[in-house]
Amino acid sequence: MKSFLESRIGKEIEVNCGAVSIRGTVMLIEGEVLFLEKDGVTCYVNIDKIIVVWDDRERKGNPPGFVFNKTE
Repeated sequence: MKSFLESRIGKEIEVNCGAVSIRGTVMLIEGEVLFLEKDGVTCYVNIDKIIVVWDDRERKGNPPGFVFNKTE
């Protein structure tokens, strides 16, 4: 997994760790920690907890969940 993630450095990915999905640009892998950055915020992910990894792509539509309506 570590060598695969190293091949994604500089690319935007999404990782799933069970109940949580995290999206960001792979900045660094240090030891067993993946550093993901999104909008100036860095997230640190334990590589051993990653279940699924995929390249992030522009999504059409909204993921399931809360829907916010903007009223002006």
